[in-house]
Amino acid sequence: MRPLTFVAMMTLSALVACGAEPPAAPDAVVVVPDAGTPPAVNGVTARWTRVRYNATGSVTLSLANNVATLTFSPDFTVDQTPGPFVYLNTTNNPNNGMPLRVGALKSRSGAQTYSFQVPPGVKYTHVLIWCDPFNVAMVEAVIPPTGG
Repeated sequence: MRPLTFVAMMTLSALVACGAEPPAAPDAVVVVPDAGTPPAVNGVTARWTRVRYNATGSVTLSLANNVATLTFSPDFTVDQTPGPFVYLNTTNNPNNGMPLRVGALKSRSGAQTYSFQVPPGVKYTHVLIWCDPFNVAMVEAVIPPTGG
């Protein structure tokens, strides 16, 4: 067997180093809205802003009885990256604060809705799209404090 060249060793090191652990945020409990679900209140809307990736559109966060609904606008788009996940948090980083992993991004474009339970008393200020495989920010929407 031939020894690895310097370039091969550096490439192998870079590939191993690229893998990162996603944030250790708890997963949100999905809620399927039904006809008996009260209408959401306290809706706030914010534009997506670039952190490391381009995005367009807005997101609205609405709350009712500890159930949150995130509604992405029809003009939503975000650049390609592996493993995008949606988070709700009290900071702009799901590795700290009071993060809640809403779920995998359903689509990189267009309207989409996520409904899930939220803990009482948490004042959320950020909706994030995060690249879980590399544990890096993609885009964020900063919202007024919302919650219990």
